[in-house]
Amino acid sequence: MKENILCERKEQTVLSTLFEELSGLLQDSDDREIKDHIQESLRKMNDTCSYIVLGEEGVGKTSLLRAVFQEILPEQGDMGGDLCEYRWGETDYESPLMEGIQKKFVSSDNMRGISIIDTKGINRVGKNTLEKIREMTEACSAVFVVFDAGNVKSTRLWDIIETFPKKKMIFFLTKSDTVSPETLRQNMAKVRAYMQDGNIDAPVFPVSVAEEFGLDSARGYIRDQVIGKNPMLKKQQESIREMETMLAQYQDSFLQRKQQYESDMVILQKINASLDAYVSNHKEIVADFTGKLAAEISKDIDLYEQEIISKMDPYKIKERFKTQDDFTDYLNLVNDNYKAMMNDSVNRKTVEVMKNCMHDLEIIFQEASGYFNERENILALNDRLYGSISQSRRQIVSETRELSIVAGQFYTTMSDASMNLFLQVWQEREKYDNKIAMRKFLSTLAGGGTGGAAGAIGTAAFANFVGGGFEAAITGLISGTGGATVAAVGGSALTTVTALATGAAFIAIGAIASAFVINAIAKKIFDPRAAEKMEKNVQECIRQFQDEVNHTRELMIEQVTGQVTNLFESELAKIDGCFTDFRISVNVESQKIPMLEQKTETIDKLMRQIKEMERNAG
Repeated sequence: MKENILCERKEQTVLSTLFEELSGLLQDSDDREIKDHIQESLRKMNDTCSYIVLGEEGVGKTSLLRAVFQEILPEQGDMGGDLCEYRWGETDYESPLMEGIQKKFVSSDNMRGISIIDTKGINRVGKNTLEKIREMTEACSAVFVVFDAGNVKSTRLWDIIETFPKKKMIFFLTKSDTVSPETLRQNMAKVRAYMQDGNIDAPVFPVSVAEEFGLDSARGYIRDQVIGKNPMLKKQQESIREMETMLAQYQDSFLQRKQQYESDMVILQKINASLDAYVSNHKEIVADFTGKLAAEISKDIDLYEQEIISKMDPYKIKERFKTQDDFTDYLNLVNDNYKAMMNDSVNRKTVEVMKNCMHDLEIIFQEASGYFNERENILALNDRLYGSISQSRRQIVSETRELSIVAGQFYTTMSDASMNLFLQVWQEREKYDNKIAMRKFLSTLAGGGTGGAAGAIGTAAFANFVGGGFEAAITGLISGTGGATVAAVGGSALTTVTALATGAAFIAIGAIASAFVINAIAKKIFDPRAAEKMEKNVQECIRQFQDEVNHTRELMIEQVTGQVTNLFESELAKIDGCFTDFRISVNVESQKIPMLEQKTETIDKLMRQIKEMERNAG
């Protein structure tokens, strides 16, 4: 493919890349004016240089167009209507004829950025077509007026072009090789005389498509005088100067944004290091604790098993129990007592382990609050480009700091609390969690958002709520309102602990042996009709009971250790959620800063290329 100097797009490509890079660079900028200006510049980049050719039938208009634009138009193909517009397209395509106009899309890269309108002979078109031609010339970059070198007396053509707006006109005398030099000279003189009468100032090029005569001169004139050597540079001069000024301002703003990010990253790294160390230590504590808990549960179940079996002596059963129901009630009572005892033991041990872990969390959140108190505000709130980012991040830091303070106070309270107070405070906290979860669920169903309320200490919503229900409940429990509740249960601490522990918030142990098994055993042992088989039945019941207990032992250990692990993991998620917004904001910047730096380097390179093009054009 030949390179067509009329279709050169070097400066257009460079400028398009520049404005696209700038658009990406300023995607999160506050400067709406410069954003709009860049988009307008990009729109102008897509403007085409358009040309229309006029002349009588048979003067060689289409052949001239192919020669001037160096064969980017199709070599063959008749014009179906009065007008045919050639434009660039992804694939070669001819549109259906509409109102005498046909569009042909050409996939040649040389066609990019230009539009060429071929016309039927001016002596063959009607009034409506002439009006369309008039409209098209108003948007054209140049009008090619074509005469046969042997006949320049087309009265209708002269009448038409004299009424056109004063556009860049270029006159061509085709087939110059078919007339004598004298005839050519005389006809060129006539053309200039007609132009003078019509007040038209334009160059005249005698050309021969067959001999390729005069075409280079015509192309050079179009490039230098119609299009310009650097048309897009000229058209975008104002935008380029604004870009230079804006980029200088951007460098200062971006440097502050980068420094703010680096400062915040130091804070996040400190928090992450503390949390990572806590998580690692916590996993070891939980693993050790669940192992010991499993051993103690197994030991308690052994004691329970021994006690139940000891009560299965058939002679003692006859002496002590009058009816089967009495015996059944007794076995269920023993069953429930062991369940309550084990619940109490598991929950007390779990609370003590949690309190130790919460003491460590108290220190972490106190340190985090200190980091945020000392945070540097480097990026100015009134920054032209990134003021809103500064405002947003300061708001995030402020909310995260409040969360850290509230969380630290919560963990201080919990690490120092008594068993009963710990469980009561825990329940108040779970009530709040449930409210937030329900509100978030309902908002999701309604298509809205809760603003990110995802946990008891996980969001800014918690800090707002603290002033109401949760803090009031905690304050009441600590200062005396809740004290009455604690005093009221007095010596029934086991009942209080068990009742709280069986809620959704803490560890709950199921039945050691099912009521169905207990009832079946009691019925089989206490059956008066099988008194002679009682000893045999007792042995069978003992084996059945041992099988049930062993099965229950495995399930209970798995269930309880799983609950304990989930309890701690849930708390970890809430802890981490306290810093979620701050972490997201810093991590987003960690991705954007390198990308923006790379774009800045690209823009600097493009600006140097533009300077070089301007020097070459000057």
